[in-house]
Amino acid sequence: MLTVMYWGILSDRIGRRPVLLFGLLGDLLTFVLFGLSKSFGWAVVVRCLNGFFTGSAVVIRPIAAEISDDTNRARVIATLSFVWHLGSMLGGAIG
Repeated sequence: MLTVMYWGILSDRIGRRPVLLFGLLGDLLTFVLFGLSKSFGWAVVVRCLNGFFTGSAVVIRPIAAEISDDTNRARVIATLSFVWHLGSMLGGAIG
């Protein structure tokens, strides 16, 4: 929640695709580092970094709105929300 505004400002300046890719790569890196952490302190630091990169997900909705037109925008946004929540449920269930 703390970095969402900054990710949005950055996406307006340099573009949505670079911000989304940078956020996803940062997310990937922090998940790997979390899995490799050997101390509790390092795990906490890496999870905080992961929270920083997760704020880049704010650019997904504007991308969905830009690639759709008036005839399918409502369906695209609804599908995005559905898939997001489905992934949250299934991801928690899988582990």
